[in-house]
Amino acid sequence: MILFPGALNAAQWYSESSTRAQSLYDDNIRLTSGKHDAVVGMVLAGKIKTGRRTETTDVQLNGGAALQKYSGEDDLDTNDFDLGIDATHRTERDEFTVNAAIKLDSTLSSEVASSGLMESRRRRIQKNFALSWTHAISERTSLKLGYSYIDTKYKNRGNSGLVNYTYQVIDSMLSYSLNQKTVLYSTLAYSLYKGSDWAKTKTQDIGFMVGVNHNFSETFSAGGSVGMRYADTESGPTQNESDTGYLLSANIKRTFEQMTIDGLFRRNVLPSGGGALLVTDKLSVKAAYRIDERRSLHLETTAYRNASTDENDKSRDRVFYSIQPKVRWRVARWWLIEGSYRYRRQRYDASGRTADSNAVFLSARYVWPAKPSAGLW
Repeated sequence: MILFPGALNAAQWYSESSTRAQSLYDDNIRLTSGKHDAVVGMVLAGKIKTGRRTETTDVQLNGGAALQKYSGEDDLDTNDFDLGIDATHRTERDEFTVNAAIKLDSTLSSEVASSGLMESRRRRIQKNFALSWTHAISERTSLKLGYSYIDTKYKNRGNSGLVNYTYQVIDSMLSYSLNQKTVLYSTLAYSLYKGSDWAKTKTQDIGFMVGVNHNFSETFSAGGSVGMRYADTESGPTQNESDTGYLLSANIKRTFEQMTIDGLFRRNVLPSGGGALLVTDKLSVKAAYRIDERRSLHLETTAYRNASTDENDKSRDRVFYSIQPKVRWRVARWWLIEGSYRYRRQRYDASGRTADSNAVFLSARYVWPAKPSAGLW
């Protein structure tokens, strides 16, 4: 059934929060091919989520902060913050959502999936806004329309190669439930990327995909989609380039008695601080093995292949991959200790520059018990 539940008057307030303390060692935290030193760091972080929920409405406020201190290299200390609000309202056939957020972080983490410009740490300020409407056309068919806007700025960019940019997306999805196990869908999206300052890049991209998701059983599900995209890029007053290509997505999830495996491959377009819209191939595999009720083993692997839609600028084309095995131990109901090792490597096609990094992490996390409270407004 796609139809949404009817309205009830009862309201509930809820609150969830957690804190984390982490120590780390990284022999190349900037992932640079130049001269570098190993660093030792400490991270103190906290998250909070609070909101009000009814059968038809959910308004949620999210916040977080992370204080990061390092020794071994200069100019690495940073304080990251994020604040966001998510609101959802449902009627019998419709669902409306609005999301807004602001995030202050650094390029040490923000550029991993896109430009890879981590060598010179810079403050990133990103503002996000998104809204969507989902309408149940029938019990099996639904239509979703959405709009999102991203504004990203970097402070003290200097010669870092970073570019301020805006990114807007208008998208739609039509889905049909063939039966209780299979959903067919199609998507159509238009995006506009604008790089400011020296880049002066403007890229318009249109993409169309068709796909299917299928639940083979309670423990096995998979899906996939395929499509085409067309991009038109303006670089300065005279240069204009067009680019076409395919879009692809495949996912699988398998759950065993003690083990879970998640796999994802996706080719799509991503905005970047490198002054261009990037065609990105992403491969992600996550595995978790439960030893007993308190202990578990985890493995996270990620690989990216980034290529610019601008044929005149291939300076940001690169390959990146990361592998991170983890050990988790729930020492008490609300306490979790985790240790991990991470290896990262990236290579730029144009320059041939290659860099790798080895890091070790040890963290303790405490989750405050959720505190729901019933009431009426």
